Amino acid sequence: MTDHKVELLAPAGKWDVLERVVTAGADAVYLGGKRFNMRALRSDFNFSEQELKDAVNYLHQRDKKLYVTVNNSYYDDEIGDIKNYLVFLQEIGVDALIVQDFGIVNLHHQLGLSIPLHASVQMGVASSKAVNFLAGHGFTRVILSKNVSLVEIKDIYQTSNLCIEYFAHGDLCISHAGQCYMSSFAAGESGNRGRCIKPCRWQYSLQGVEGKFDSPAYLLAHNDLCLYSYLEELIDAGVYSFKIEGRMRSGEYLSRIIRAYRKALDEITANPTSYTTDQEQLIELQEHRVRDFTTGNLFTRPGIESIGLTGEREPFFPTTAFKLSRLNTDDYVDSSLVSGEISELTVKVGNPESFKRIYTSGVDNIIIGCESIRQINGGWNKKSLAEAIDIAADSQVNIFLETPRIVTQQDMQNLPEILHLKNREKLDGIIVNDIGSLNLVKQSGITVRTGYGLNINNFAAAEFFQENGVDRITTSLELENSNLRSILACGLEVEVMVHGPLCGMISDYCLARSKSEEQKCTVYCRDGKYALKDAYEQIYLIRTDTNCRNYIFYPYDLCLFAQIPQLAAAGLKYIRIDAQYYDPDVVLDLILIYQNALHDLKNGQWNQKDNFCKLLEIFPRGLTSAPLIRKQDQ
Repeated sequence: MTDHKVELLAPAGKWDVLERVVTAGADAVYLGGKRFNMRALRSDFNFSEQELKDAVNYLHQRDKKLYVTVNNSYYDDEIGDIKNYLVFLQEIGVDALIVQDFGIVNLHHQLGLSIPLHASVQMGVASSKAVNFLAGHGFTRVILSKNVSLVEIKDIYQTSNLCIEYFAHGDLCISHAGQCYMSSFAAGESGNRGRCIKPCRWQYSLQGVEGKFDSPAYLLAHNDLCLYSYLEELIDAGVYSFKIEGRMRSGEYLSRIIRAYRKALDEITANPTSYTTDQEQLIELQEHRVRDFTTGNLFTRPGIESIGLTGEREPFFPTTAFKLSRLNTDDYVDSSLVSGEISELTVKVGNPESFKRIYTSGVDNIIIGCESIRQINGGWNKKSLAEAIDIAADSQVNIFLETPRIVTQQDMQNLPEILHLKNREKLDGIIVNDIGSLNLVKQSGITVRTGYGLNINNFAAAEFFQENGVDRITTSLELENSNLRSILACGLEVEVMVHGPLCGMISDYCLARSKSEEQKCTVYCRDGKYALKDAYEQIYLIRTDTNCRNYIFYPYDLCLFAQIPQLAAAGLKYIRIDAQYYDPDVVLDLILIYQNALHDLKNGQWNQKDNFCKLLEIFPRGLTSAPLIRKQDQ
């Protein structure tokens, strides 16, 4: 067993809970203030500034530590107050900040703060490349993604140099942390800002193959994590801090869990060669559980046994499905006063056929995605990639590769292949969606841009990435109108996705496989067009990649066509169409419509209602401008 001390880290949402988890044996406590944290939905929870001061004194007097969550994704109008808050937290002597937003990292450096930084699980850190990137920017600890396996944890520990924290017990989301946007798309309430309405806890039926789950069930309702029986293995893998989830839970509930884990960790430390799991203690944890237990991704990808299909153990359902708004002809307005100009049109394609159809169409940039989606016929391989790069080099179009939104330690082993194509030098750049890929690409010397998966929501975060060698950022898909305009006003190189499917969740749980009793993958996802259907019969398409991850899409595709004049006037220069799932004919139609509109814009006019109506016809399933523009905002 690895010889290192371990920490038991407990949550607290109220003062009485703080006292109880400390008495139960926690080494450290994490909590949030009344603002700027992921658990701000209830005013009776979280700590006032005076309570934060008192908590520091209370814990330090007992030789315990206090970590404060500043782990939301933030907007520009919050940055001023956050600066003051960060200075206050350093002055009162908290032991670390738990952060998600790289804007906070930027502010931390600008303010010259010395308070340690811990990378929130919301960062989705899943590789040693990502960990080492954080180490280079002042972080002392990383809370790894809940989606990494035990093997990956050990590999990350052995190939990086930060303290590793890992969730051992509590709530699990079906989606990869930081990459669930479904609540934002549906209601403008971001899970990355602690306001998720939990569409994963709605009932759905599963379409694609008749039989199992034709009737509604809680198909995305993940059971709770419990790794009590595997503490030895986690310590051996390199985990230092064992984190218990539950800042909205009662002191009675949490103190029972803390006592159990404290006793186990003490016994492992005292008797590492003879320790065995306390079965009576495990039974007690099970008897007082909220949901049923699962080991998550620790040993294998979650299957149907990890889902609470009946909902009978769900503590509460904050919302249920509702009718979603879609665009119609009334959402278009002609504009006689037009200023600004879009300089570049970028299009992402999913296969060689689409590339060959559009590379002479006059678009400025073409993006080739590296997700390897199973449902895209004739997807990319090394040979077709090399051919496309050669073709682009002899034309007027620039070509970029884009890494997936999820790149774990295991995935990272394959990613370098795209950096070793024989004609790599002809590439115009690579677009990355996670900091591990950013670290890898920076080392290769290739031009690097960021995709929307990095959740850039404010000027400070955009500035951080551009100071770290990124020549253009793509803004978050969760930005509303005023917040996007704020970033555009700062004059940085900013691209916005204006059209394409909206992937709301990425999950390691395979819904197609859940149709069968088979335990191993036999590529069920290719048997039919899988989709979830909610109570209003709205359809959420499911696509899968070759790593068997499920990409669950919002029912309506994004379309910001009608907002282009306003965005151009606000300073937008670069727009992007994500067309990787569209047929080549549709891609060409889209390009012509947007090129016609940009030509109008360049000539100072905007009379595009006919083209707007064409878009509605091309996409009969529906289009949306949310979350940038919502019906009630118009």
